[in-house]
Amino acid sequence: MNKTHRSHSPVNLWSANFSTILSISLVLFMLGFIMLFIFHAYNASRELKENVSFTVYLNIGSSDLDAKELEKEIKRETIVKSTQYISAEDARIEMNKLMGDNHLQVLDSVNPYQASIIVNLKAEALDITHIKRFINNVEAKDIVEMVDYRHDLISNLNSTIYNIGIVIAIFFLCLLFISITLINHTIRLTIYSKRFIIRTMELVGAKASLIRKPFLVRGLIFGLIGGFVACLLLAGVVWWVGINFDGIIQEKYYMIYAVIGAVVWCFGIILSFLCSVISVFGYMNMRVERLYK
Repeated sequence: MNKTHRSHSPVNLWSANFSTILSISLVLFMLGFIMLFIFHAYNASRELKENVSFTVYLNIGSSDLDAKELEKEIKRETIVKSTQYISAEDARIEMNKLMGDNHLQVLDSVNPYQASIIVNLKAEALDITHIKRFINNVEAKDIVEMVDYRHDLISNLNSTIYNIGIVIAIFFLCLLFISITLINHTIRLTIYSKRFIIRTMELVGAKASLIRKPFLVRGLIFGLIGGFVACLLLAGVVWWVGINFDGIIQEKYYMIYAVIGAVVWCFGIILSFLCSVISVFGYMNMRVERLYK
């Protein structure tokens, strides 16, 4: 009797519940953290792609009016993020800053520089198919001499981002599997410690629904509290990064953070409940010899 009383004392029960909630919270926190990391890695890859520029060189002597009309036409393309027109005079001024005001004296101050349009494409359009179609369309214009871009840079960039994406996806799937396994084992161990209570209730004729109800409710509560704690930890990480690293945490991302938190919270509740259902059904109607294993 004393042993039984001690094993079910409020202190031991609180300790067991706290350990279960803590385990669920930490697992959900790690899952949410990698989701935040994936989101910001995705944004970083998009910004990196959109910083790759194409230079559209215009024929020498092209008028500013024709050049600006071409810029407007290019800007209307759905795959174009931004454009910048640089006239021949603007190019001369920039080169003066780099090489000195007298660097064209050898050419009798004749301006040899061409007008150009700097084009940045949207991240989703930075693939060979879209790029070739864009270049062919632009080079078909009468006032365009050529489009200059770094094919090797774009190929290496796409290849690197793709490979990193594959590694992150595999890591996320592994972490997801580990999270499900750990939460399942944690819930299962919690119910395992009550297997004799389940057996006793079955022997006295308690209905199956009456036996299951407290364990399922407890599973929901574990998931609810564990998910809430995980969301608090994630909010703390976002706050800490925001005050220590400028530009990473932005107001426009708050909705995404809220969605990630909601996903983590709901995932914890649903998974804890399902694991409780599976574990309770597993220990109900179990043969006596298996209770002692």
